[in-house]
Amino acid sequence: LFNKLDADGSGSIDMAELKAALGNNLSAEIQALMARGDIDGNGVIDYAEYERLMNMQRFDDAQGGNLYVRNAIKFGLLKPDSVLADCVMVGNKGFDPLNCATSMDALKNYREAELKHGRLAMLAAAGWPVSELVQPYLAKMLGQPDLLAAGEKAPSLLNGGLDRVNPVFFMAIIIFTATVESVAFTRTRGADYIPGDLGFDPLRLYTGKSEPVKRDLELKELNNGRLAMLAITAYAYEEFLTKASVIQDTPFLFKSIL
Repeated sequence: LFNKLDADGSGSIDMAELKAALGNNLSAEIQALMARGDIDGNGVIDYAEYERLMNMQRFDDAQGGNLYVRNAIKFGLLKPDSVLADCVMVGNKGFDPLNCATSMDALKNYREAELKHGRLAMLAAAGWPVSELVQPYLAKMLGQPDLLAAGEKAPSLLNGGLDRVNPVFFMAIIIFTATVESVAFTRTRGADYIPGDLGFDPLRLYTGKSEPVKRDLELKELNNGRLAMLAITAYAYEEFLTKASVIQDTPFLFKSIL
């Protein structure tokens, strides 16, 4: 329906497109619909606002029809006047018990940080068990020392073993991350800037896609990043408490495929 209403394919619905779809004789109703849906007041309804409008049609106008936010306020996890109370940012579950998001700019900064940590966590959640699976075989094959910590666990602050890793590796990581951060800081951040967008899409998985597909991909990245942050924390504490690697503790996940 959004794609049909967005006749010119601009990614948003303007007043003229609403009138073309609903008829000029409903001018007052169309203006009321635009006022209800256009939360940022820029004169058009983008897909995030359209999604909010559809939720309002289903679940009433309070908190933009977001049931997660409505329940968060009910259970004291969000202040009723928070910027998250009626916000179209993807993945808004209304969880802000410390009221960190004091403004939209602050919220975007926190989302940027969340995405960065989520991306690192996704790499770590995959790299941690892979290192424990592959490192012993690679070390033996190449005649190099096994750099895993005691018990064939991935080196970490809790497991130890970081002193055995070449300092050049850590220096390379610092240089790489500083380069990525410098690119992020030099990007122009206008009102339509999407937090976490570095313009890196060599496979064009996101670029050129429709607005519904883009929003779905943004939500998937965010959810997977949140899950990965929990997973990597669980890895670290599991190995610290059990004194065994995650591949030994959960062989049905990591050894059944080998």
